[in-house]
Amino acid sequence: MNKILRNVLILVVVVALGAYIASRFLNKETKRLSPQATVEFSDGNFKMKVTYCRPHKKGRLIFGSVEDGALQPFGQYWRLGANEATTLEVNKDLMIEGHELTAGKYSIYAVPGEKMWKFGINKVADRWGLNEPDYSLDVFTFEVPVTYTEESVEQFTITIGDDGGKYFIKFWWDTSKIVIPFEVK
Repeated sequence: MNKILRNVLILVVVVALGAYIASRFLNKETKRLSPQATVEFSDGNFKMKVTYCRPHKKGRLIFGSVEDGALQPFGQYWRLGANEATTLEVNKDLMIEGHELTAGKYSIYAVPGEKMWKFGINKVADRWGLNEPDYSLDVFTFEVPVTYTEESVEQFTITIGDDGGKYFIKFWWDTSKIVIPFEVK
């Protein structure tokens, strides 16, 4: 093997190894800063699971205008967490805001607004969340109002629960709280 070819091959191997090590390190570090969480809920034979990563407020303005320097500006796509896309998995068909969702695994995202948030449920579940989804693969989208609370939540939190037989998913970060009711079919 000639000397130039050997040096090129060594360089390619070193670059590939360096890229692999860097990607593993970055994945580990971002997971540490925004740890992954899984919220599971069951009622009888109905099961729901949401998997997401939980960023912290750290004194930042979370939701607001671009001009004010908001981390998540109004009117822009948000993966509902950090790192990978947030996923929703259900074993029964649901009704959410007048739309039917069949049992399966999906990614969910939001477009926060000052008074209303748009949510999308997308067929592609396992994807990197930073990139916007292929909107043509949305199962459906809907809007729900946001409420503001006196209490500020430091770390983004998703909960699933029921209130007298009425189910809900709650998203809460900083002083913004969104509650989405749903029914099991």
